[in-house]
Amino acid sequence: MISFEKANEKIKNVTAAILCGGKSKRMGFDKAFLMDEHHYLLLETARSLKSLFEQVVLVSDTKSKFADVEGFEEFGILEDRYIQKGPIGGVSTALEQIQTEYAFIMACDMPLMNLGLIDRMYGKLGREQVLLCSHGEKLEPLFAFYHKSCLPAFRKRIEEGELKLRSAFSELQVGTYCLSKAEISAITNLNTPEDVEKWSRNISKK
Repeated sequence: MISFEKANEKIKNVTAAILCGGKSKRMGFDKAFLMDEHHYLLLETARSLKSLFEQVVLVSDTKSKFADVEGFEEFGILEDRYIQKGPIGGVSTALEQIQTEYAFIMACDMPLMNLGLIDRMYGKLGREQVLLCSHGEKLEPLFAFYHKSCLPAFRKRIEEGELKLRSAFSELQVGTYCLSKAEISAITNLNTPEDVEKWSRNISKK
């Protein structure tokens, strides 16, 4: 089982949105159904986020893939309005439909998600439209806070066919949270079967 660091209290003006509609080409199967031993990683992540955020939603290419899978009925599912547009489409879909000022966006394939880190990031949030993690020169746009005012810039990029989230950052107020060495693991992604095998071995050793 995954161990999540806990935060002190719930965040009320942010909706947590997990992106789970990717093509998963390198993985070979839908990463929304990655399993931690006998449990879906996505469900574990969503349930853990529920202890920090009052609202947690899943953003998927289709609702139907979760229809017969036990547990997913606990969460609202937003169908992606920008089909095959990648993460920028998923983020835009979330920002269009949430009722809160901000969304906390993360990918569904982060097995070491850290609630304490998210809470610390929120504590750093000021007037930024985007607050994302950084490590050295690397930015992680899929573990980040986005304000609803980001929408026009993202829609513009989608219309232009520029589908990288960071392509819109020049038009937005962007802040970064510099990860410590102890925090870097929180943004680890599982992208290939080899990644999953290594992760599974680590779990079995604990």
